[in-house]
Amino acid sequence: MRIIGGMPAPERKWPWQVSLRINNEHMCGGSLIAPQWILTAAHCIFGFEEYTVRMGSVLLHPQSGMAIPVQDIVCHSFYDVRTLSNDIALVLLAHSVNYSAFIQPVCLPEKNFEAEAGTRCWVTGWGRQMADAIVLPENLQETDQILLRHTLCNAKLQTELGYRRMLVRKGMICGYHEDLKSPCKGDSGGPLVCEFNDTWVQVGIVSWGVACGRSELPIVYTEVSSYKDWIMDHIIKVSSCASAGFFILSLSLVLPLGILVTL
Repeated sequence: MRIIGGMPAPERKWPWQVSLRINNEHMCGGSLIAPQWILTAAHCIFGFEEYTVRMGSVLLHPQSGMAIPVQDIVCHSFYDVRTLSNDIALVLLAHSVNYSAFIQPVCLPEKNFEAEAGTRCWVTGWGRQMADAIVLPENLQETDQILLRHTLCNAKLQTELGYRRMLVRKGMICGYHEDLKSPCKGDSGGPLVCEFNDTWVQVGIVSWGVACGRSELPIVYTEVSSYKDWIMDHIIKVSSCASAGFFILSLSLVLPLGILVTL
């Protein structure tokens, strides 16, 4: 997805934002959560492609910043391409990054933390600015989103799609903006962050939506707090293996080719 109706983000405001790339082409967003780890969406991962991660600049094609090869990717083993349940992935960088004014990690919420409906949060990305646009914006875009109750979000999406089945499942949260501002294609995997007690916390990962820039329809995000244990378990496991002089990731957690990118 790309931010429709957003504004250019100033340098250093969102220093955890990264661009996940194949052949230096922007595919999805992501967020830096540790010196060697990126959080993104599982639907952004296309089998065994070689990825790089770009960070340290608000520009899509900067002369500064850094591009780091990806060593490994782990996707949630219960990711469902049909429902987009468990749409979460961890990207292990080939080496750790040094923090600076331009590169900082975002904080993660506590396990099962629930941000209240009505909370004003922010989403960022280099996705399309119009639903039918081809060219992506050069400058990182930002816009606010208001968190929406599960029941209301599900009802709105069910009405639009004519479905009776549950669309907004456990592990998902919703956000919307009344003035046609939303993520769009190219923003997938990027962070939804809220400020609590002067600290920015990532509550969501851009996952899916019915259409870009429609004020009556919410955008659905992966709820980060629901996966706090999953995130920490994998980071700790890999760190332990690395300290022992070897590295193992289960191939069963690597997604096959042909995954549909919703946003």
